Amino acid sequence: MATFNGIEVPAHGQKITVEGMTPNVPDRPIIPFIEGDGTGRDIWRASRRVFDAAVEKAYGGGRRIVWYEIFAGEKAFNQFGEWLTDDSVKAIAEFAVAIKGR
Repeated sequence: MATFNGIEVPAHGQKITVEGMTPNVPDRPIIPFIEGDGTGRDIWRASRRVFDAAVEKAYGGGRRIVWYEIFAGEKAFNQFGEWLTDDSVKAIAEFAVAIKGR
């Protein structure tokens, strides 16, 4: 199983792929997220609930986001001594999309 920043990629999700300019989104897409600094932590928790509820409502439980934390900002610096880790950049490239909290 692949890892980024020492954290295993969730086995129960799949990557979003892109062919040309068309994204192919599986039923359980893995979406990397960066929590954010300061108020970003609180904003991220609330945002995640909104995203999950929107997907639930839109797809009636047939789809769900598999969240995968990657690191940038203060949290990355405190854990890895870097503001943006190479592994986080590689994870964004690998999964074609990511979300960053404030």
